[in-house]
Amino acid sequence: MRIVAVTLSLIFGVCALFLIVKSYRDSTNVTISPNDPSSLPSPSKSGPHPKAVLVGGDEFDFGIMEQGQESQHVFVIRNDGEAPLRLAANYQGANTCECTVGSLERDLVPPGETVNVTVSWGIKKQVVGFAHSARIRTNDPDHVTIPLVIKGVIGRRAVILPSTNWSIGQLDSDGTVEVDLTLHSEISDQFKLLKIENPSGRIVTKSQALDAEELKALGTADLASPADKEKIDKAITRLKAGARRPLPKAGYKITATVDSSKFVSGPFLETLTFYTDLSEDHEISFHIRGSRSGMIEFMRTPGNEWDSKNLVLRLGTFSAAKGKSVRIPMLVKGATGDGEIRIKSVKPKFLEIDFERDTKFPAKKNRRYWMTLTVPKGKPPIVLTTRRHGEVVLELDGDTKRSMRFFIGFVSR
Repeated sequence: MRIVAVTLSLIFGVCALFLIVKSYRDSTNVTISPNDPSSLPSPSKSGPHPKAVLVGGDEFDFGIMEQGQESQHVFVIRNDGEAPLRLAANYQGANTCECTVGSLERDLVPPGETVNVTVSWGIKKQVVGFAHSARIRTNDPDHVTIPLVIKGVIGRRAVILPSTNWSIGQLDSDGTVEVDLTLHSEISDQFKLLKIENPSGRIVTKSQALDAEELKALGTADLASPADKEKIDKAITRLKAGARRPLPKAGYKITATVDSSKFVSGPFLETLTFYTDLSEDHEISFHIRGSRSGMIEFMRTPGNEWDSKNLVLRLGTFSAAKGKSVRIPMLVKGATGDGEIRIKSVKPKFLEIDFERDTKFPAKKNRRYWMTLTVPKGKPPIVLTTRRHGEVVLELDGDTKRSMRFFIGFVSR
């Protein structure tokens, strides 16, 4: 009887040891395939079980990040259970974005120990805010899936307001226009505007750093007037609470003065390049486009059209074999004294141009001419458009010698 009891005890002991070993092997010796859900960690049916605890929480706010920036955060998981904790990351469907990667320090955590899980995030798309997660699979029955959440707001290194391109329309021949713009950063608390370059030298600029109140007003320009401080403060509170565009942290007010006397007649495009210390060799450009009204105005007649903004005389489409000739009234503004019009250059060279002054025109400061422009018969077909146009440069004698130009557009077939 005693021998039987001892034998049964040995049998039960061996069985218990076998179950413990099997449970441990089930917890450790499983090959995980990211694309095979059946290979992922799963809770043991009989126990004992691990217990996954997030040390420091399961969410991290990166704050303000810049487009193209990469960063990472380390989450800590502790095993407070009685069995080894198995983990798996980067399996199919684990991450809400391909830019989010969960990296495990190890995939087996004995009871009482911790493991680091690194979640990396790279900003590839132009968005205002982001919130994504990397999910970790475990064999904890109470936490089979652990989502590790990252979030933040995308800030811009340098921003020009109201835009990087600005049109001032048509300037009078003696007009001056001031263009006000701001340059600010959403990621830097302070920066220096090192210099402003204008390749042509025609634009005069001045700059001044924005103070705290001006930065507030700039950040809430669409929500409150600059003078309403109470409304600005309320708007900023709402913006900070939401996932809106980051508020300006530092910036400058810049005034660009455009003096038409420095420009020739016709359209112009000027560039201002701002150099800052926001990063090595950092620069950002602002473009001003407009047109200076000329001394010349053509009266519209059948077969031609005058674009006063771009100073283009359009003759339409005609046969290259037949050619075309038009006689157009031309007004020269601000011309005083006697003198003649001389042709300095013509493009294309085969264009023939003659002028006849209307001596009976009554205006004292303006003159009227009849211009006859001829495209001779039989010249090669040509297309002259806004991008590739003809050009006529004239010189006017009088009290002062003045240069004038206009452009010509037509299609001959």
